[in-house]
Amino acid sequence: MVKYTIMSGTTVDPRIKKFKNIIAVNPYTQKYYQYTDQSLTAIESLKFNPHNFVISYIANRDMIITAFDLGMAVDEDELDDTFYMKAYEELGLDPEKEYKIFHQKADPEDKNSYVYNLFIIEPEVIENSVAATVDQTRYIDLLIPAPLLFRTLYTSGIVEASEAHCFIYFTMTDAFVTIYDEGKFIYSKSLEFSLTQLYEKYCAAVGERVDEKKFFETLETEGLKAGSTVYQQTLMKLFGEIFLQINDIIIYTKRAYNIDIIQRLFVGSAKSPIIGLGDYGYNYLGIQTYNLDYLFDMKNDEWYVDQLQSMMVRTGLDYIDNSSQVVNMTTTPRPPVFRKRASGQFIISTTTASLVALAIPLVYLILSYFNDVHIIQLKMEDDELSKISTRYERILGEKQAIIKDKTNELNGRQAVFDAKSKTLISIYNKKVDYRLKSELFDRFARDLTEHEVKLEQMSSQSNSFMMYMVSDDEKKITKYIKDVSKKYFDDIKNINIERISNDYDDGLYRGILKVSYR
Repeated sequence: MVKYTIMSGTTVDPRIKKFKNIIAVNPYTQKYYQYTDQSLTAIESLKFNPHNFVISYIANRDMIITAFDLGMAVDEDELDDTFYMKAYEELGLDPEKEYKIFHQKADPEDKNSYVYNLFIIEPEVIENSVAATVDQTRYIDLLIPAPLLFRTLYTSGIVEASEAHCFIYFTMTDAFVTIYDEGKFIYSKSLEFSLTQLYEKYCAAVGERVDEKKFFETLETEGLKAGSTVYQQTLMKLFGEIFLQINDIIIYTKRAYNIDIIQRLFVGSAKSPIIGLGDYGYNYLGIQTYNLDYLFDMKNDEWYVDQLQSMMVRTGLDYIDNSSQVVNMTTTPRPPVFRKRASGQFIISTTTASLVALAIPLVYLILSYFNDVHIIQLKMEDDELSKISTRYERILGEKQAIIKDKTNELNGRQAVFDAKSKTLISIYNKKVDYRLKSELFDRFARDLTEHEVKLEQMSSQSNSFMMYMVSDDEKKITKYIKDVSKKYFDDIKNINIERISNDYDDGLYRGILKVSYR
């Protein structure tokens, strides 16, 4: 059951009191929204403000998203190494590349489950995505995978977490399908149809470059119920391809994750709800379909706001309330307060020591002593860290050797697979050829009966066969040859009648027809 939130406009969420504003950044379109006092407002540009909580997201297409079942409990301090090794070994990651791997337990409430969701991404992808934002804000507090934004629909009470739901969302640069079961993230996969790709495919289908602005205006205002027949039919055909991909994803997810039924389908777009798409989704998939268009208890003067922007704000509130429940991929967090920074601690310690030393020499000596003790402690910690670093370097070397061995083994198996594949293709082609020959024989035989021509003998070899025909009228044989030549023009390569002769003993005409087929 879908529930809707009523805007009160009177109370301010207490969690935001820690920060002055929440800034939601779309790094792919450079659109920004500011949330203050339950109001969501578009802003033209970003600027540094330590009182701002900055949140952004990574598109589904920029990540590898998968799930691993460890099958047993693993200590928290060993999880990173475990996932690192399993990801390289089981996903075939390029050993020459560096990846960042973020993990989240699929069902935190199930103590007997050891299934984790992994979000794998190359560091340079993160850097390229957020570079423009960091240049202006200096930090990003929360960088979240796009599929996890839908979780806030459940934590906010907008959608009940008692069923399996499918979310489909179209942005200008990406389109993806996300499956949740009882409020928990299950699976996500990108489609080959972002809004930009939809426009390009539409132009290719109609054979001309239509005005992009007019195309999206029609999509926003008329959707699949457009007045233009060409527009409507072409768009329906493209969405047929889209929902074919979606259907395949749903079938895979239900089978892989033991989901009996997807009860509800939510469809959203960065532009606006697409008119008629709900009915189309229900008719195509047989799943009750809803537009993803919620206010999230936020005041806004625009007629429609990209739902990812609104969900980023709600997710930011969830993160402020409980950061352990949200995956954070940021590599540029805000710096700690001055007193907690190493440089700040150094300056504070130095200043304090200098003042005390000037006032009381004895205190200076005591502080100097404690400073020496601290240095010794730091050296001991450095030695311990060096040992740990050496151990991990050794482990990494061993795993890289294993990766190399597995790569060689894979290449060997690939060669075996290629050989077997060629054999199967050869067998398949032969089966198709024989089936084609039998079908052609059958059709030729039926045409003999229709033209009152009889067959005395028939022989075949390779891609040709010969038919020894007999009839009481030479014209029947001639008409038969003419008709089959025209009728099976696409199937035969060459057709030739070697001769038609009259047998004076029985008064019948005999001819030999040779047919070569493709």
